[in-house]
Amino acid sequence: MDQSFLRVRSASLEHFTLLELIACSASAVLDSKPVNEDCKVSCETGATDWMSPTNALTDALPAAVRRVLGDARVSAFTRELLASGALRLYVDAGTLQRRCELIERQWRDQELLCAFVERQASIPMIRRFFRTVTRTTISQLRDELGVAAPTKPRALAPCAMDTLFDAWTRLNDIGDPRERYLALHERYQGQWSLATLFAALEPDTRDGDPNSSLKEFHHVRHAP
Repeated sequence: MDQSFLRVRSASLEHFTLLELIACSASAVLDSKPVNEDCKVSCETGATDWMSPTNALTDALPAAVRRVLGDARVSAFTRELLASGALRLYVDAGTLQRRCELIERQWRDQELLCAFVERQASIPMIRRFFRTVTRTTISQLRDELGVAAPTKPRALAPCAMDTLFDAWTRLNDIGDPRERYLALHERYQGQWSLATLFAALEPDTRDGDPNSSLKEFHHVRHAP
């Protein structure tokens, strides 16, 4: 057995699986019985679905297994079948792990997106870090969270810019830039919105005309 397959030791699941196999086998036996031609339904709705999951499952079983499990007398032998160890359940742990890791990332992305919206990140900032998010989604989140859209990013004085860049550099050990921005916002205790922090640290992303107050200070410095 491949080591990536994990044995699930559960008497209740094994019992449930056996009952499911019995039900499928019994159904297959009924489907295989001859049909009285005089009683056939003329429309397609009366036809047997030979490609159903039930048939696919029972067809994969050996003939003796299908015959016994499909017989009504097998109910008296369920304990014996379970005790034989024939019902062993395995989980593809590798595939399950990868899928769960993906789900965790999706959950975390959603948590971060909500945190960005709550802390008034701008549309350009959200689109930078959450590329598939639409304006409609952002608007809906703002309504759900009771958060107003951010105002135009504030222009920071040169001394405030220096302090901001120093604080940003000290957070360099945080690998995810989204987490890093949230940590920076927390460090300043919400003094500035994420929109303002983003525009200050990444001036190339600013939206505005050349006469905007954002151009008031000629103190250009790029975040590391």
